[in-house]
Amino acid sequence: MLRTALIAVVALLVAPAAASAAGPASVALTACQPRDRAAEFEARMDRVEGTARMKLRFTLEARKAGKGWRRVAAPELGGWRTADPATTRYISSRRVTALVGPARYRTVVRFRWTDAHGRTIARHKARSRSCWQPDHRPNLKLRALSFEGDDSTTYVVLVANTGRSDSGAFDLELTGLPTQPQVSLAPGEERLVEVPGPKCEPGTVVRAFADPLDLVDERSERDNRLTRSCQ
Repeated sequence: MLRTALIAVVALLVAPAAASAAGPASVALTACQPRDRAAEFEARMDRVEGTARMKLRFTLEARKAGKGWRRVAAPELGGWRTADPATTRYISSRRVTALVGPARYRTVVRFRWTDAHGRTIARHKARSRSCWQPDHRPNLKLRALSFEGDDSTTYVVLVANTGRSDSGAFDLELTGLPTQPQVSLAPGEERLVEVPGPKCEPGTVVRAFADPLDLVDERSERDNRLTRSCQ
């Protein structure tokens, strides 16, 4: 019994301190910038008794709707970061960019305090609040399709990009007419496309289709088509 008690005491002396004894350490979301597809985080830790070095490490986690948190790559966060020996409060800020939505992002920070021999004397882990990033992809939408003229017809299509990034080049296709190559649409931009063609007889069904080859990675493909009948 005495031998067992002595072993337990020795184990307590050499084991790293529990998280509750790690002293002040925290991480905060300091900026959430959906327009820039970015987020900023700040971690803080204070020296505890016996500390020679303070270290921390950021990792990034993401969560999509209906799924759990998972670790994602973030080169800007790097690996373990070490404070100068004389530091009593270590503050480290990191910014992550090129975030892909729709998803929430947070950072998990691991803190370590080591002694003069490099042994860990305390450790802690903290999580930040999350930053919501919407779907940043473009979204082509056909808003209107009309017909002008008597003996011949000008087919007029109003196409828009309702997404949050440039669409890139795409084609516009109308029933029985030559494909119309289009240059990129900026977010929120609209464009009237006029295509000359034969007379549109009453009752004829005309279909317009933006990006028929599905080359643009869009937020939604459901509003790329529009159908109208000639009057």
